[in-house]
Amino acid sequence: MKFSWKSVNTFIDIQNVQLDKLEEQLTLSGIEIEDVEYVNEIQDKIFDLSITANRKEIYSVISLAKEISIVLNTKLKIFPISFFTTSIQGTVNNVHNSKTLYISICKINNIQIRETPIWLTNYLKIYNINSKDTIRNIQKYIELKWGQKFYILEMNELKDINHLLNINSSVIKLHSLQLNNKSHKNKLIVFVSNKDVYKNDVSISNSYQEYYLNAYIDTMKLISTLTKCTSGTSYHQYNNVQEYPNSIKLNKHKINTVLGKLNQKTLHYLSNRDLILSLQQLKFFPTYNKFLQTFIIKIPSARKHDLRREIDIIEEIGRIKGFDTFLDKLPSGKNKGTASNLSIKIKTIRNTLRQLGFNEVINCCLTNNQYSRSNYSIKLHNPITQEQTELRNNIIQNLIENYKNNIKQKNNTVEIFEIGKIFEHKLNNKYTEDISIGGLTHNNNFMRNNWSDTPKCPSFFHIKGIIEILLERLNAQITFRKIYKDKNINYANKFKDLFHPIKKIGIYCSKNQELVGILGEINPSHLKEVNKSRHTVYIFEISIKKLNRTVRLNKHLNCAVFSYSHYPSVTRDISVKMHKTMSIQKVKNVFSKDPDSLIESIEIFNEYFHKQNQHKSIGLRITYRAKNRTLNNTDIQTIDQQINKSILSLESKT
Repeated sequence: MKFSWKSVNTFIDIQNVQLDKLEEQLTLSGIEIEDVEYVNEIQDKIFDLSITANRKEIYSVISLAKEISIVLNTKLKIFPISFFTTSIQGTVNNVHNSKTLYISICKINNIQIRETPIWLTNYLKIYNINSKDTIRNIQKYIELKWGQKFYILEMNELKDINHLLNINSSVIKLHSLQLNNKSHKNKLIVFVSNKDVYKNDVSISNSYQEYYLNAYIDTMKLISTLTKCTSGTSYHQYNNVQEYPNSIKLNKHKINTVLGKLNQKTLHYLSNRDLILSLQQLKFFPTYNKFLQTFIIKIPSARKHDLRREIDIIEEIGRIKGFDTFLDKLPSGKNKGTASNLSIKIKTIRNTLRQLGFNEVINCCLTNNQYSRSNYSIKLHNPITQEQTELRNNIIQNLIENYKNNIKQKNNTVEIFEIGKIFEHKLNNKYTEDISIGGLTHNNNFMRNNWSDTPKCPSFFHIKGIIEILLERLNAQITFRKIYKDKNINYANKFKDLFHPIKKIGIYCSKNQELVGILGEINPSHLKEVNKSRHTVYIFEISIKKLNRTVRLNKHLNCAVFSYSHYPSVTRDISVKMHKTMSIQKVKNVFSKDPDSLIESIEIFNEYFHKQNQHKSIGLRITYRAKNRTLNNTDIQTIDQQINKSILSLESKT
């Protein structure tokens, strides 16, 4: 919509206001200046405004001047004229919760239709109005300037004037005005103050009715000047309609939270005085409750379509104060947040398994625990479906369903894991929540010895090696051993129906022998419908909280550092005969048990089994070296005696 700079100046003094500043303020108000053009014909600047849908009450020069006066916190040049004529029936009460609807009618005669003045024609051309009808041009000019409408009617049209003007007779009864006149040469100017008097009109009402008489007088002067008509008695009728403005309760804490602190050295929030002044500048008539620290805001009728929520009022305060006056950066906290030790371990587990070729899946915690029936399951009182009647107490059962779905879709390579929560109901009527990691692997193309060989499935030891890599990355102190019926029996029974009855192994903490997890083959009963080729499927589940307690922190080194010896070494290759069940580590311990020995290293280079006598022979290469001298003949003889003595002790044990 276009506006004239001079026409706005008739209402408010903006000659000394910089256009850039005004443009910025209006943009924050939802009124953007798209273009400014100087028109030589009227010697005036015309600025084209793009008015957003929420500011539809700005449709005239007076409404724009009102908005500019609020933004710049300045007063208008003109003052509203009150009714002074005695022909008004009664007194108009100016109350906040009432709205006065006016209708003014004036008799005019001897209208001389003349050519529209050049200044008015040029002004209307800005709005693409090129009518030659002087009366119509005056009507458009008054509507653009004051937002008011007037009509010129013949005297013989008085019989049904309400219907003719489409005016609600329950609001204004025009037929009660005594306008009867025998002369049919006279005409009537009907001036309407508010659109609310029209039938079925839901458009925005003219909220500037306090300038009604200003617009009426300006209209009469303009008509009498341009048409040389004479005006008679003016009749005015009004109706006070009770209107209760919308009220919004606004909490001061919310204002501080949304707007933040002022961009000043003190970094303080807006004070109560500043807030009240800003709300008064917006014509919101605020009242402040000091005890509750809340503002009660009364919304003007012109903005009731726009301001409906607390955030709308806060936005108005922000644009009045200027958004650049508030901090636009988040405060930098001195105390940086730290990730918990458990979350770091979970991240390490997730990254390690992804690097080992596993794919992460996410399943819902609601299930029916069909694979793991337990008296400690948590049941829902009002389940959504029959498949989601309980909270899951393990991860593996969801992975089994994922595996079945993949097999049905002809995806024969399934290597998945999930990190999620499990829930249990304890004996003491307490509910526990734990974090576990579960995994499932089925891969027919896991390994091959040669490129020409057929790919094979992984063995149990391959999967155990994957778990060991994971535990080594975490530096967890873990041992694998058979599951016994001990203090951990309740944890093991939870997976009794999921794992193979025999082909499984427990993952225990090395310190307190607590059962941390289980690794093994899946129970064949779960694979009857999908795994017809009977390929082995391995599963595992580990409690992350228990696993986290087994992690040893590397706060110091567990080794001694020695310098290299610069002297030559002596090597002896020997063959030792022993029982096939004796471990090689025990042989090494026999040779290196003397703390003063000169043994530097022991290596095994050969191993031979005797099938007939159940013995085996191993070849050992022992390297001797002194750190401070070269070995002499006496040292060599001593070494040989120690070797013979150690061999004899081994043979006596076998």
